[in-house]
Amino acid sequence: MPHSTTVDRGNPSKRGPWLTSLTYWSNYLRQLPDEGCTGRELARRAGDDASSIRSRLGELHRWGYVRIRPRDNEGERLVTLTPGGARARDTWAVAETVVEEHWTARFGEDIVTTLRSALGALPVGDGLPLGFPILAWGRARGLRPADPIESPNLSTLLARAVLAMAIEFDAHSAQSLATTQILLPALDQAVAVRDLPGLTGVSREAIAIAVGQLEREGLATVTASSKAVVLTPRGVATAEVAEDLRDELDEKWSALSELPEILAATVTPRLAEGLQPPEDGWRSRAPYLSQTRAILADPTAALPRFPMVSHRGGYPDGS
Repeated sequence: MPHSTTVDRGNPSKRGPWLTSLTYWSNYLRQLPDEGCTGRELARRAGDDASSIRSRLGELHRWGYVRIRPRDNEGERLVTLTPGGARARDTWAVAETVVEEHWTARFGEDIVTTLRSALGALPVGDGLPLGFPILAWGRARGLRPADPIESPNLSTLLARAVLAMAIEFDAHSAQSLATTQILLPALDQAVAVRDLPGLTGVSREAIAIAVGQLEREGLATVTASSKAVVLTPRGVATAEVAEDLRDELDEKWSALSELPEILAATVTPRLAEGLQPPEDGWRSRAPYLSQTRAILADPTAALPRFPMVSHRGGYPDGS
């Protein structure tokens, strides 16, 4: 599918099709039936709160995926898919199946079956969202129970496992798992702001938001001369506490499942085999090309340490 976030509002016939991200498809587009539903119903299906669903609907409407009709007598707005939005929804349904088939061919049916079994055995509730939420460097709190789904696909099982751990971490930490996994480890010494996207694997826009958050909370400062980020003593202490908590959760969750061993031994070493973008794709062009090359050379070093998904929806933010 072509990728575009430019909508010709003067000519509605030119709306679509548009490519969306896995997160937006999993949590929102796939939840929209052909006849549409209210914004409140979509929030319930996605597991979103009222504030989040307003932002998501604004983005989906601005990008041309949905129409939002005026309020009815009960004050509800009906959300329906545009032709381009319907095509994006249906295309992703096929693409997700194809990707899982690629994993089966690459790693072997026994490995994928074992991986699904290990993920399914984790103490993860059925009510979590079907994909990663839009964190925007925020916390994984406040998610409402989403509608359960029969036979969740592999991407949903993976997303729910990581999200469940993030929720548990965030319940005991002053900083979110996203921040402590992605940004704080990169700040063991003074680092220029411009270098952080390459070190963390996320976009400069997301870095700007995160650094601003650390500054406001007194965890870091940005030098006026070199524009380098430096952790304050409080920031260093926060990073150390977060690392201890993460190690504690790692040990706890590792005891519940053979999942870490499966991923480390079979999946992680071959990740790059499925990440080569098409030559005419946007991942093959500047400003994303350097990050693409780094990921292909060593996914474990270049990919983010947490799937950071911003309102922009995707790469290189970790979705």
